[in-house]
Amino acid sequence: MVAYDDSVYAMGPDGSISTLKPQPLAKPEGKNIFLPVSDWTLNRDALSHPTAQYISPDGTVILPVGDSFLNGETSWGVQSSPQIRAFGLGRAVPGRPFYVTDESNLRTWKADVDGDGGLGNFQLFAENGGESVATDSQGNVYLSAGEIYVYDKSGNLIDTIETPRRPIQILFGGDDGRTLFITARDSLYALRMKFAGR
Repeated sequence: MVAYDDSVYAMGPDGSISTLKPQPLAKPEGKNIFLPVSDWTLNRDALSHPTAQYISPDGTVILPVGDSFLNGETSWGVQSSPQIRAFGLGRAVPGRPFYVTDESNLRTWKADVDGDGGLGNFQLFAENGGESVATDSQGNVYLSAGEIYVYDKSGNLIDTIETPRRPIQILFGGDDGRTLFITARDSLYALRMKFAGR
């Protein structure tokens, strides 16, 4: 799925692009929920109160959205819903903490994932904010904010990964989930990690 302007598009098997339509909010049983991992000024209301969802053509992924996305709300003349302003999306699992970083206010928040894909119970996790967040199987949190800062699940800084170029998006992948992929403005890096991503 790719967000473009006010719509969400999907590419068909023949390479064609079709517009996805918002669906009524429903329990996402058996589907993967994806939410923005970054928001310029942390629009908690939009992240906490989804009012519709977009479903991938194969039915496996949902993207919950709030009224700010559906109505094309603007801030300073720019569309400002979290789904449009995010540098990336992350998988959200009910019952597991989800982290959202706020680049404007330089903070990262931990939140609970509700059954409908909304976020609640926001708690300040780190006095540092940037463009992306990823977690590993041990609960460590990786924050892309100029470098990659690694925090334990209690919010204590435990490591810093220096990168040749400013990291924008970070994501675990690979066959065993232990490769941390790092996108920069003009580069892509891969780093083998001790623990798999989650």
